Amino acid sequence: MNLRRGPVRQIKIMRIEGGATFPNRCRHLTAMLDGFRDRGIRTTIGAAVLMACGLSLLQASATLVLSPDGITVHDTVNNVSWLANANLAATNRFGLPLCNAFGTQPCVNPSGSMSYQAAAAWVKAMNAANYLGHTNWQLPTTPLADSGCGFVGPQNNSFGFNCSASALGSLYYNALGLTAPNTAVPIPNNTVGPFSNFQPYLYWSQTTPPNSTGYGTFSFNSGFQGSNTVPNFLYVLPIVQGKISGTPPATGAGLEVNPGGQTVYDPVTNVTWLANANLAATDTFGLPPCKDQGNPKICVNSDGAMNWNSASQFVANMNAYNGAGYLGQTKWELPPVDPGCDASYICSDAASGNPFGELFYNQLGLSPGAPVAAAPDIAVGPFKNMQPYLYWACQGATIQGACQTTGPATGFEWSFSFGNGFEGTDVLANDLYVTAYFAGAPPTASGPEIAEVANAEGESPTIAPNTWVEIKGANLAPAGDSRIWQASDFVGNQMPTQLDRVSATVNGKAAYVFYISPTQVNILTPPDAMSGAVQVQVTVDGTMSTAFTAQAQPESPSFFIFNGGPYLCATHVNGSLLGPSSLYPGSTTPAKPGETVVIYANGFGPTSAAVVSGSGTQSGTLSPLPSIAIGGVAATVLFAGLVAPGEFQFNVVIPASLANGDQPITAAYNGLSTQTGTLITVHQ
Repeated sequence: MNLRRGPVRQIKIMRIEGGATFPNRCRHLTAMLDGFRDRGIRTTIGAAVLMACGLSLLQASATLVLSPDGITVHDTVNNVSWLANANLAATNRFGLPLCNAFGTQPCVNPSGSMSYQAAAAWVKAMNAANYLGHTNWQLPTTPLADSGCGFVGPQNNSFGFNCSASALGSLYYNALGLTAPNTAVPIPNNTVGPFSNFQPYLYWSQTTPPNSTGYGTFSFNSGFQGSNTVPNFLYVLPIVQGKISGTPPATGAGLEVNPGGQTVYDPVTNVTWLANANLAATDTFGLPPCKDQGNPKICVNSDGAMNWNSASQFVANMNAYNGAGYLGQTKWELPPVDPGCDASYICSDAASGNPFGELFYNQLGLSPGAPVAAAPDIAVGPFKNMQPYLYWACQGATIQGACQTTGPATGFEWSFSFGNGFEGTDVLANDLYVTAYFAGAPPTASGPEIAEVANAEGESPTIAPNTWVEIKGANLAPAGDSRIWQASDFVGNQMPTQLDRVSATVNGKAAYVFYISPTQVNILTPPDAMSGAVQVQVTVDGTMSTAFTAQAQPESPSFFIFNGGPYLCATHVNGSLLGPSSLYPGSTTPAKPGETVVIYANGFGPTSAAVVSGSGTQSGTLSPLPSIAIGGVAATVLFAGLVAPGEFQFNVVIPASLANGDQPITAAYNGLSTQTGTLITVHQ
């Protein structure tokens, strides 16, 4: 097999709607590729898997009504209309730049999180764009006083659990019917480097920061070091100082898995971590389960979270386990943090006692604002993309009232956690998630209406030429009309620019339409150069939508992924599907260290061969080759190029040193990177 010319089997993944089974989705893409073959187009694609995001959400209760277009949710009790996408900022920044290493503000992280300054700017940009025909979008409000809260702060501000007078508290407790300290979105088991079950949330430390009545905490959602009050519910990742006696001597500065795989040594900070980053979810060491956030006082919630006093007792019980300590160790402890680096990012100085920061930034290679693991996009009532983390709110007297100019204290604003139902305050520089609403019910739209434009795989709101892109909104196709292109839609060798009188343009130039439905259209953008603000429009039966402003640049790199993620679309060189055996039983198998595998990607820009607009034949190689890292280890790239319209193929050697398990994978090209949270399964 000549790997440099591509394997005999390639896969094209396209995010579309629906809940089709594996074989049905496969037929969708087979039909698309058969359309190419019917025209004699040279392609080696033999079969594919077409996975869906699943946009059909159910109504949570009588108080929450999902709009017919699926874009807003009307709270009939509070008479406000929320964004149905609870993390819209991850796919639509409304012109705000992506955050970078230079700390330019306001900006939005690829995950969708941002500072309070950026949150206010994001909502302002929504209104300037007249998003969905409204200019009165606002951040959720929180009153200074709430009789339902359990605590009162130094500024007479109410905080804690059961705060339901705020907009977000009312949503969590009343409309969605959630109870503290339960998360809105459970995190499935995961593998991050040598660790398992990492929670993209806050973890307790043993350190009391200056001017704090609580304890230091570290966020594995953003890399932020701060502090929290003792009653809050966070996660626990104990350590043992030094290297465990009897384990092999350290070699190098990277993380080393000890025999048995239950502990991981970090030679830089000289601490030994538990490999299970949420052991308490499966072993409470005798602590009782929590009935609610305060009963009993010492307890472990079903998801493994606990208050600080429970965390302290949890570690004590580990040390007393069976009289010899858990794993034979009697000196387990909560990690320390540097009190001099409180309320800040990049607290990673090993000499100052920052094992959390060293692990997050240096050993795991994460950056500020990057979650250690992606939250699954599951329906929470009628909402999608809800993040089980903290959201920004502003101070306001009523839910329908405007945000006040001052917050609860200088340098702070309100926050609410969909990870446990806790309402509090946060420093303005912290990165939290953002949602918004407007007062009243949404109007009924009749013509096509665009709500989002994004890379169809990485969900990046920045698009590029010759890139597969998704357009989401309302009335984007005739009612009941959902299909992909067929052989009859092609004219000669030309991809179709319309399906059933549905077409799309990017900066006035026709795009190539692969999929249509009333709420989503998938296109291949024209190959013409574009950058900065570009106008995207959809036309249905002669009625054109209002122009949607998207951001463009020469590349928008992403991996194709199975079923919305987290596993990337890849094959072995024999064409069989690559992934955990549980992904598609009988069809997927892991990669082996040292094996050459075939990976598929989108949006990597121009190649050595010019793309002819509309042609179903595309080829050419990338120069330079992209840099691909798997599990933080550089992988050898043997080939990178276009093999089909908008589809890049990378032939990559799996690093021989990788341990068994799910490994994070990224590709960097021209200063840009593919989406975070993508995994490839490796097993010897």
